[in-house]
Amino acid sequence: MSALLPVFVISATLVALFGIVLPLLLLGPVMASRARPQPQQLLFAVMLLIPSVAIGSVFLSWWAISWLESTEAPAPVLVGIALVVAATVGLLAPLRLPGRNGPFWLKPLLGLGAGVLVPVAVMESIVVGLHEAAATAVGVVVLAVLIGVFRVLGRPLAEHRRAKQARDSIERFQGQLVDVDDQEWRLTGARGDADRIVLHYDGEQDGKKLGARLLLERDMDWVPTPKENEAAVFELARGLGGQPTEAVLAQKELGTPATLTLRIPGTTVLSIRETVADSLSWVEFVGKLELIDADAMLQRRMPTAEER
Repeated sequence: MSALLPVFVISATLVALFGIVLPLLLLGPVMASRARPQPQQLLFAVMLLIPSVAIGSVFLSWWAISWLESTEAPAPVLVGIALVVAATVGLLAPLRLPGRNGPFWLKPLLGLGAGVLVPVAVMESIVVGLHEAAATAVGVVVLAVLIGVFRVLGRPLAEHRRAKQARDSIERFQGQLVDVDDQEWRLTGARGDADRIVLHYDGEQDGKKLGARLLLERDMDWVPTPKENEAAVFELARGLGGQPTEAVLAQKELGTPATLTLRIPGTTVLSIRETVADSLSWVEFVGKLELIDADAMLQRRMPTAEER
């Protein structure tokens, strides 16, 4: 029996268990909730995930070694361990994708590729006469090259996915859109539905990198309401459209990012959240905002090839 069969089957099993089934079981309910996951929930999921992966890796290594021994593969212990380690590293390796927006299948594909190519490279190196230590080094090089290739290929895929997601969200939103009328600020992401959209912006001012998250929500009933020790109502001298307007400035704790909320004339409420505490000049930033429709925003922020 060819050693390729157990290598492929065990790699596919490992990727399915560690890359799909376990994350869905442990993190699925947390991520499915519309509320932002609490740090305690994520920590609990990770604490369960680590021993599960460790125990599963031991079992899969034993299975791989036993199966490879029956195929008379060279150095079955080394190859079996290399298979499990390479596939696990492939699943966990950071790809540094922009906005963490890569296709969901990218990591499982990397894990499967590493789980197949690395042990094959180790086996072939031993067959041509290399020592097991040298064969292991060859496997490490193959793994590093594979991760590098996926990083290079993953970036344009992530950019395309993020742009498509942003375009679809902007077209879908039925409220009033706003944009930052400043070339130093760029739209890095948009996500939402017909009633709610979140726009992520990155900018630069006085050499400092800034960020802001704009939440636009259709809401007829919202009124500025103070909250003791957390939110204050004040009059913004120049709101959207140049008219004075009431706004709410909220900050849960000193030294944490604050949120400014005001109503856009009509049905839409705008909340601006800074990404770094005390980084935005609220009056100046609101002055950069302009009302815009979906077509104009798409043409400005993500033009098609013909528009470029």
